[in-house]
Amino acid sequence: MADNPPAAPDSGDQPADIENCQDYAGAMRTISAARRLFLLLLVLSLLLHVGAYCIGRWTNVLAPTPPAEPETASPSAEAAPEAIDPEEAAEPEFGMVYYAVRLVMPLAEFVGQVSCGALVLCYLLAVNVALSGRLGGVRGTVSAFFWMVVLLALLFPWDRWLGDLRGQVQIPGVYLTFDEVTDLADEFPNLTAAVVHYVRFLGYPLLAFIIALVGDRRYAKGYRLAQRQIEARLSVRRL
Repeated sequence: MADNPPAAPDSGDQPADIENCQDYAGAMRTISAARRLFLLLLVLSLLLHVGAYCIGRWTNVLAPTPPAEPETASPSAEAAPEAIDPEEAAEPEFGMVYYAVRLVMPLAEFVGQVSCGALVLCYLLAVNVALSGRLGGVRGTVSAFFWMVVLLALLFPWDRWLGDLRGQVQIPGVYLTFDEVTDLADEFPNLTAAVVHYVRFLGYPLLAFIIALVGDRRYAKGYRLAQRQIEARLSVRRL
């Protein structure tokens, strides 16, 4: 009696494997789209603070406008002088740029900090998707996650939380306050003071931008490897 031929391998789970690969691919695309949006908001917030510093450092648009000269009365007029409130007389007047910068700076700081936290969450989700789907590019995504954690620590306003230490230590705050922008020194006593000044107001935002760029490059490398892995699986399943 002839042996029965071996049964063909069951391919009933092939559609499920294809759906799982497509599901992982869709999750990675969603994370990548969210990462582009939050990275754009983060970069814009840094640029707005750098722009506010440049306005306060090299222009006079944040300074109060000089009061208008009062009209001189004719000598024949003998009207009694009006009483002037000293508080109203001493209140300076500012232009629209002053109020715009004052409004935009805290808003940009909030958006930048929230966007950096969202980037940390995006990279963490990408790590979980890559590990659960056994995809490639885990090393790059994990590296991007830790770079964003470092950036989030730099964006946190430590100087406002450590109130007793303000002025005693140089805390690397990236975002500026409006008071700092409007109270900039015109001259520096020495070269060291100038270097510290520009490192504080321009060096730290530049460092934050470099860290964000490095993290994005690491994630992009891992994302490309994961996409190639998913495409290879889909091509094998469809044979």
